[in-house]
Amino acid sequence: MSTNFEGSRPTSFLSLRGLEKTFRPDALKPPIQLLKGLDLDFFEGSCTGLVGHNGAGKTTTIRMILGLIFPDRGQILFRGQPITKENRATIGYMAETARFPGTLTPTEILRTQLAIYHVKPSSSHAKLIDSKLESVGLFKDRNRALKNFSKGMQQRLAWAHATIHEPDLLILDEPFSGLDPIGRITMKNWILAEKKRGVSILLCTHELPQIMSLCDHIQILRNGKLVYSSLDKKQSSGALYEALPKYFVDISGVTPADVEALRAAHKLDPWQTLHQDGFLVQLGFKDYPSATSWLAPCLAKGYVIVRFGDDNSASEEQLLIHFKEEFTQ
Repeated sequence: MSTNFEGSRPTSFLSLRGLEKTFRPDALKPPIQLLKGLDLDFFEGSCTGLVGHNGAGKTTTIRMILGLIFPDRGQILFRGQPITKENRATIGYMAETARFPGTLTPTEILRTQLAIYHVKPSSSHAKLIDSKLESVGLFKDRNRALKNFSKGMQQRLAWAHATIHEPDLLILDEPFSGLDPIGRITMKNWILAEKKRGVSILLCTHELPQIMSLCDHIQILRNGKLVYSSLDKKQSSGALYEALPKYFVDISGVTPADVEALRAAHKLDPWQTLHQDGFLVQLGFKDYPSATSWLAPCLAKGYVIVRFGDDNSASEEQLLIHFKEEFTQ
């Protein structure tokens, strides 16, 4: 696990200062402010996790960094200076869903990418493309139309597309989407290799285990604002992963008041997190004994336990629940 989260602030590689962005999707409806004075920092040679619910502002932030849209107010600084077109040529971007023209081949896609980024000498492009496709396991499919590719193959090509020009900053939006277990391990190893090369990485993912194993820092957005940063000494616990629940008891047909009454009546171990979703209450505990202490009292009361145990599919949702207090400010 590479989790650092210590609150010491390294040298900023990319800085966002006071970004504001408002859209008007419909002339008959009021405008929507997606970013509200957003300040973010991304660091040289570090992997920073960017987390937040849908609509939090992650995609808008990424599009601004890439120059696809521009802020109404605020600045984007690259190594302390306003970002330029030349700076953006040192960025690699992997979207959540690869969208390449189905009639093109991997060779054609990567040849176009190298031409766009003016990678020289052009005489070496063919060798560079073959080497990159070999590294992602697509060399034998280099001249095959993409319409015949699986989603996993598309993701591997997207990785090649984002990294073939050896970027200084790599922006990854849900890079594990659509990958089988072997593909996920491979993707993780590719990301670790880029970190070892000294590449600065911005990672957006809903998967908490990937955040914890890959990221040195984490920043959480809520409604266009930064609500948590592991670099803020007032907020950072120094061991974020250890603070999150490991075991869960999901109880159906109860309310938070019901489980609180049960806890008091039986003097049960307290939960770390409580999340209500309709008629389901999810309790999160720090250890196995604390979680198991709830089983017999729940069953004796006639409560239905729909899930119990450790959560191997831990997700961003758990992280967001853990920081609920910051989100309600």
